[in-house]
Amino acid sequence: MSPTLPMRRLLFLSLILITALTLSLSAQDSQEESAVSAKRLLEDALLIIVDISVNNPAKNTELWNNTVEKITIPGRAVSLTLEGEGARLKVMLTPYPADDDTLFLVAKSETWEGEEYSSALSSIPIAYRDEVYYYPLGRAEESQDESMVEVRMSINIVPYLETLDEDDRTALESVIDSSAQFNLSGEDN
Repeated sequence: MSPTLPMRRLLFLSLILITALTLSLSAQDSQEESAVSAKRLLEDALLIIVDISVNNPAKNTELWNNTVEKITIPGRAVSLTLEGEGARLKVMLTPYPADDDTLFLVAKSETWEGEEYSSALSSIPIAYRDEVYYYPLGRAEESQDESMVEVRMSINIVPYLETLDEDDRTALESVIDSSAQFNLSGEDN
């Protein structure tokens, strides 16, 4: 014997209600997980400070220098590009956690000079707050070639939260904590 039409509607509405409750609970769990992951991202965030200088060893002169600061997380690359007449250098720096207070910094450099392309990959152990030097084109030998340049990168990696004063840190953590409190359902509580 088949259920009557009102029974079918009741069964159908019950299934819809159960599905809606399940989706609602799933969305709440997802919001809680994203709040935890946002806080975790902040705790894992790293500030990479790179002092870049381009030198002409033959003339013993500095041609250009700049400091670049970028925020990243472990495993995510930071990219730096230098361009000159007919040449381009791209360096990607990717920090990976090692032990408690150390990292492995993977440095990939790609160079284009005219139609020629070359690349190199280096893994550099580094402790937080220690300075390491990286020469993406290699060290320039003592040469009388006045067209030769040497690119030197002084790299320092610091946990991002350590770079903030107490007020800024508290404000940033407060924003992350409060963002998890928003009610996105459109209903008033």
